[in-house]
Amino acid sequence: MSPSSSGRRRRRRRSSSSRTAIDPARLAWRKDSHEIGVGQEGSEAVVTKRSFSTSAFNVTAILSFCQVANLIALMTFPSVLPAVTAEWHLSSSEAGWIGGIYFAGYAAAVPFLSRSTDRIDGRWIVGGSSLLGAAVSFAFSAIADGFWAALVFRFLGGAALAGVAMPGLVLLAQHVEGPRQQRCVSVYSSSYALGSAASFLVAGVVDAMFGWRAVFVAGGLGPLLAVVAVACLPRSSSHPSSVAEQGVVVPAIRNRAFMAYVVAFAGNTWEVFGIRVWFVACLAWTLRVPGNKLDLPNLALISGLAALMGVPASILVAELATRWQRPHVIAATCLASGVVCLALAATAGGPIILVLVLLILLQISSFADVGALGVGAVSSVDPRRRGAALAIYSLAGYTTGLAGSVMFGFCLDWFGGADSRSGWAAAFTVLALGPVVTGTVLWRVRKKDDAALRDAA
Repeated sequence: MSPSSSGRRRRRRRSSSSRTAIDPARLAWRKDSHEIGVGQEGSEAVVTKRSFSTSAFNVTAILSFCQVANLIALMTFPSVLPAVTAEWHLSSSEAGWIGGIYFAGYAAAVPFLSRSTDRIDGRWIVGGSSLLGAAVSFAFSAIADGFWAALVFRFLGGAALAGVAMPGLVLLAQHVEGPRQQRCVSVYSSSYALGSAASFLVAGVVDAMFGWRAVFVAGGLGPLLAVVAVACLPRSSSHPSSVAEQGVVVPAIRNRAFMAYVVAFAGNTWEVFGIRVWFVACLAWTLRVPGNKLDLPNLALISGLAALMGVPASILVAELATRWQRPHVIAATCLASGVVCLALAATAGGPIILVLVLLILLQISSFADVGALGVGAVSSVDPRRRGAALAIYSLAGYTTGLAGSVMFGFCLDWFGGADSRSGWAAAFTVLALGPVVTGTVLWRVRKKDDAALRDAA
């Protein structure tokens, strides 16, 4: 065989190999997909229909929609709090209990429902919980006629949400891995503000047209849409692990990075749910103060628009946290939010324009660090124990969410009532404890824990 003939054969083999090789760059952007097929000739990467349906964008969109749809019922009571309080002759403390008991229901159910995603398909948990949420909202509209009935139904509504929010986050983490996971988690976490805002907006429109009972009917329709949406989500390629049952609490508590985010989230929800529950009532009282006459649209609509502005703020802070030290970015956000709380305490009953601006700023700043906190918590735990660990995370957060809402009402009653400047000043001062705790916990982490937090980020 001549050297020239041998050279021609080697060149043909190299040419054939180059034609059949799959370009890694063409596959990299599909890394989050679990099934990539190759054509019969091996010359073309063929992305199957299933891999497209399990892409990071589709999964994030479906699960975010499920969360938003279920959150339509979240702020139904706070949106109509002044009207219901007057009709049922409730005290501020009773109104605070009804507004906050929702988070107690969430806290009671989330340890079981979130941990269950480590053993069974989370789609069944999200779908079943959505059906429960719809039934509870419809029942509140038809049956609730006083403090105790409202307390029971709102508690059950919170338990229903517990089967959607954190199980949905676990499902997202199971479907999307690698570098895309942080951004997808921050988007999902930030969609909570979108759902909260939508709840206020829907409640404001429906209340103005049909009355407050119709607001709860509308709140029940959203979860039904979520049932349809979650049915479109394919099964995750990550299979449940028995590791989740083998001593979850102790490893989570020993994980200093994770526990820092748990305590920080607890401080965050104290503030977030406190202002969510009492925004409309505070604005309604401020408008009744002599000299504060101002034509405004439905107050729930204003609260919803303010909450909606928290979505881009949360995504922005989460993005900044990926570029710089996450604990310090969150701490700086908390500092700004705490200043706004104290400003509201100092100006309680003051000029309506000033109070309105500060209330809107607090709706935004209180939620701005939620996405960054969620990413940090998800990144700092063992994926095999993620469902159970996030149950601890949610339990802590929603317990203080209840406490913040109820304590706000207690402060109003203890310091002069809902028609006194001193009552509102005391309530906003106590609300400022939330961002103080969150910021302090993440700022004062010792150096060895700070390194762990940066790794988790």
